[in-house]
Formats: sequence, C-alpha cells, structure tokens
Amino acid sequence: MSDESGRHPMRVCLGFPPFAQEKYLERLAALGGVEASVLPIDPEADWATEPAGHPHTEPPSWATSVAAEREAVLAQAHVLTTLHTPDRLSERAPNLRWIQGAGAGVEQFSTAGVAQDRVVLTNCSGVSAGSMSEWVIGRLLQVWKRFREADEFQQGHRFERSYGRTFSGSTIGIVGLGGIGKAVASRARALGCRTLGLKRSARPGDSAEEVDELFSTDRLHELLAQSDAVIVAAPATAETHHLIDAAALAAMPRHAILVNVARGTLVDETELVRVMREEPLAAAVLDVFDPEPLDPSSPLWDIPNVYVSAHSSVAVDRYMDDVFELFYDNLQRFLRGEALRNIVDMKSLGFE
Repeated sequence: MSDESGRHPMRVCLGFPPFAQEKYLERLAALGGVEASVLPIDPEADWATEPAGHPHTEPPSWATSVAAEREAVLAQAHVLTTLHTPDRLSERAPNLRWIQGAGAGVEQFSTAGVAQDRVVLTNCSGVSAGSMSEWVIGRLLQVWKRFREADEFQQGHRFERSYGRTFSGSTIGIVGLGGIGKAVASRARALGCRTLGLKRSARPGDSAEEVDELFSTDRLHELLAQSDAVIVAAPATAETHHLIDAAALAAMPRHAILVNVARGTLVDETELVRVMREEPLAAAVLDVFDPEPLDPSSPLWDIPNVYVSAHSSVAVDRYMDDVFELFYDNLQRFLRGEALRNIVDMKSLGFE
C-alpha cells in the first residue's frame, strides 16, 4: 500500500548520501506509489568520517546550508533509510513508520526518540558479514604467520626467517553470533578451527549449528579461557558496555589474540592499554574505538602487537549496492504489507 488510505504516495526519505546516485533514484522512481526524496547535505561534505553512534542535532555539521530543505523532507517522510540519525526523530518526522538502518549497528537510533509503538526498525545485518569476516581471518593470519615481522625484515634488507604458527587446530571464540559472528565461524571452520560462540539468548543446553559449542552470557569467561583468538562482534547495548573488562582480559590466555570489529564501547580501552603493556596478549586487533576517531595521543597507536585500523573492516567495493538491494527488497515488502527482513527488537535492546 502507498499509505493508510491508499490514495497518496509513500514518501521515502533517502538519508544515506550514496543513495542520491541516479542509478538508485531511477529504480525507486520505477516503483509505483513511491515518492523518493534525498535528505540533502552540503556540497562536498565529508559526512562519511562523522561518527554515527549517537543522534545528531539538526542540521548536522555536514548540512548547515540546507537546514530548511532537510526539515521539509523529514516532516513528510513515511520511510527513512539512513546511517546517521537526527535526534527527536519522531518529532521531526511525525509520519514515520519504518526506518531502514544502513549498517548493522543500531545504537544511534536507541536514543533518537523513535516511537516504538508505530515505527519498525530494520538493519543491514549480514550485508557486511562476508567482507568483515574475511578481514578478521586476514588479521589472524597476519599475526599468526608473522607477516609484520617479515615486512620489517624486507625493509631492513635482512634475510631472516619469520616462521609462524599453524592456523588449523586453533580455537576461535566468537562473542556475538549475528551475521558477522556466523560468517567468521564459517570461515574459521573451513580452515580447520574449533569454534565457540556466545549468544545473548542462549540458555543452558542450547546449541547452534554455526559453532561447535554455544555459550550463554554468564559463561563468557569460560569461552575466553578456551580461545586462541577472541572475536568481538556483539551489538553495542547497555549490557555489553565494557563487556571485555579487566576480568575478561585476565581470563584470556596470554598467547591469545583479541579482535574487536563490533563497537569500541565493548572493550575497556584503558584496561586494554594496561594489559598490553604489563601482561600482554599475543595481539590486540582493533578496528573500532570509543570515541572515534582514535585520538592521535592514544597509547594504542604505539604499543607493540596492537593493530589499529580506522573502522574499515568492511569492504566498500560492493557494499552500497548490497545495502540498496536489501532496502529495495524491504521497500517492496513494506508496500505489499509483508514482513520485513532484519527487524530489530527495539525493546530487548533497551531503546528509550
């Protein structure tokens, strides 16, 4: 349906700047009963480097010259697809019925004033899982095969051997069995690893086909103690804030690797700095931080065996197209009154 009466178009607000491309607009224009409008930004604005983990005021810093236009588009929107979100969202968009997040994380919407009684939220869980899991495996190989040392030897023109360890036979602990966690488990198994998974909804005796053993949240330290590498891939919620704290880090074997591709808030960075200086793990691989960007003065940049990257574990060569395909499929389902893919349980995640 186009709206409750069936007489007016479904107004779709494109708040994710890549969707302003003509190839996407043409496909939306071909859908009957849809009127798509781009939520404008300033010309040449660098929106992509702005953190998206919290709601922003209107207009945001990357759209100060188009405040009135943004206000008008939001006021009419029935559907919003976006990565960054305005605050007081239900006030700014009183007709809003559905939000399609452009990423897997949804913490930015949790305090954005979403009216849970009339707005459904979906995310892009699974879209980035393949490329992010490849990145995780690549980093583990880099550490265990000692590629960094081999590169240093080459730069110094030193013909020295840098033997690594065998990947197969390792135990990979995965904290969070969403799309990313499952994809990591699949690839780790293909390389001959044993996989352990922790899932918030798991109960004693439960199992999951994606991993060799499933753990409930109260068994986190047990999973950590058994793992040669720990992959943090859980959502950012009040419950997962500093999930990897002093006690969790102490539970990990010193030969283990910690990898965080979730959100920076899941790891106590202050405690991690202390551990990596005083009783180091084999490596800490960090793609996310709290806050972002990582401050140039942070000690994490210079600690041996800490691997820093700028929230870039996802490959973007096909990401925008894949996100659009999910949104496009969901939009057709929404128009037909069918169940949407990737619905987020806002209540269980503690949305305000």
